[in-house]
Amino acid sequence: MKVSVSTVMWLLLYALLAGGSLALFSTITTFAKYLFSLLTVYIGIRFFRRFETIGLRITFIVLAIAMYFLIVVIIAMFQFIRDNPDVMQAASL
Repeated sequence: MKVSVSTVMWLLLYALLAGGSLALFSTITTFAKYLFSLLTVYIGIRFFRRFETIGLRITFIVLAIAMYFLIVVIIAMFQFIRDNPDVMQAASL
């Protein structure tokens, strides 16, 4: 099966959006978190309507989970740096 560059770019974009909205869902504690959950479902539906092959769908799910973990780690790093400025300042000396 031959996949075009535009298909790969769309796949990465959809996976990034889904992973990002899942990461925001898991980090936000207010009621707005449920809007990100619905956004993730909407992104998944849009992707599944656009691409009908099983391989692309599995790749989308795997990449969305990978993006989720990557974005959550980045958010945790920023929160640690924000909450512990003295540790980061001592590390730079």
